[in-house]
Amino acid sequence: MNFVQVEEILACLKGERTLFRYQRDAYALALLSDYIGAGMSIAELRQSPYAKLLHKTLVKQALALAGNGQLKPEHLDWALGHQPALNFVLTLASWGSERNSERQYKQLSRTGYHLVLQLNFANDHQQQYSRWVKEASPAEFSSWAHPVVKNGRYETLAWVRIDLDFESNQALIEEIQSDWVRQVKSEWRQQYYPQLTAYREQVLKPYAQIWEEAALAAAIRLIRTDLGISDIFYNSFETGNLMKGIRDHQPPRLLYSDLPQKFAFEMTNEVPRFLQDLRQTAKAQRAQKGAASWYKLPTKESINVEEKAAA
Repeated sequence: MNFVQVEEILACLKGERTLFRYQRDAYALALLSDYIGAGMSIAELRQSPYAKLLHKTLVKQALALAGNGQLKPEHLDWALGHQPALNFVLTLASWGSERNSERQYKQLSRTGYHLVLQLNFANDHQQQYSRWVKEASPAEFSSWAHPVVKNGRYETLAWVRIDLDFESNQALIEEIQSDWVRQVKSEWRQQYYPQLTAYREQVLKPYAQIWEEAALAAAIRLIRTDLGISDIFYNSFETGNLMKGIRDHQPPRLLYSDLPQKFAFEMTNEVPRFLQDLRQTAKAQRAQKGAASWYKLPTKESINVEEKAAA
């Protein structure tokens, strides 16, 4: 995106605060809700790309309500509403540069700007955090070189960088990351904050266990509900590193393999349209002998197209 486009999105979507409640495996309910529309037979779901989600405990609770074999949105809503959840505040920001010379430094697949979704701790965490880790500076466990909240109003647990194109109705999950979880584990910080281990075990632990899926679930909701974009791509580890020019200090592989697969993203050789004509795309394809690939989240529309093509 260019600067004007991302600023227009921020102007439309930025509010005072957006509360986001999340519990483990809630992403499965959200994905199924998108997929089934007004309702779908369980038998059909078992043959879909989302069949792997049906064994989740929350989903099983919803399926138990589908007495006639038809899973409906209200069944999913009921299962979600009867479980404890962690509270977050979502904020939006931008990241990037229109200078091609800064593309690799900013770790961009293409020159331009990204929409950043920041997953921040809510007040209930902050109250406990301030008791255990006293006199900490704003963004104490975040890197100021990253797209996190830095003014002390919120502390950013994780963020997602998103590139998108309204003309092609496509979005790309470019990056998902958390400084907070990693830096709280840092041994050298222990000398400055003696109670850091207690904070990590007694307060941060439940957040550390779900931050990846909470951030990705929030990003998918933003893309589909607020932006109205249906086709969502996600960088694979190899292709993403090649596109962004990352050689050293590569990100954790599981965030670009295990995590998208957990959400039922499927590997595809389809290139996001807004990346098709780029030099770095051709370079990545040559480096992988024509097998550059991304993950793509299945939709009913895309599955129908594939079935017609196969017929």
